[in-house]
Amino acid sequence: MEDKLSPDYCLISKTLIEDRFVSAKAKTVYATLCCWPQGYNCSISNLSDALGVGKESVSSLLKELEDKGYIERNRIRGPDGRYDITQYRIFPKSTL
Repeated sequence: MEDKLSPDYCLISKTLIEDRFVSAKAKTVYATLCCWPQGYNCSISNLSDALGVGKESVSSLLKELEDKGYIERNRIRGPDGRYDITQYRIFPKSTL
C-alpha cells in the first residue's frame, strides 16, 4: 500500500478493522505490516520484537490473516536451499 501521508502515519484497511471474524491481535500484526516500508525485513522475529509477543503467537496470527485472505506469504529459498526471505502481499479487503 502506498500512501501520501507523512512517515509518522500509515493507511490501514477499514474493512479489516471492522471484520468481527479477525482477532484484535491479528489486526495489530496487519497494522504493523502496513506501517513498515516496502522491502523491510518483516520476519517473524522482527514482528515478535516489535509487538512484544512470542514468535509462535506471531506465526499463528499471520496464519489467521492468511486464512482470512488479508495477506499472502511467499517464502523464498536462498542459495543453500533453506528459506531465506518471506515476501508479504497485503490486501485492503479479504480475497476470499
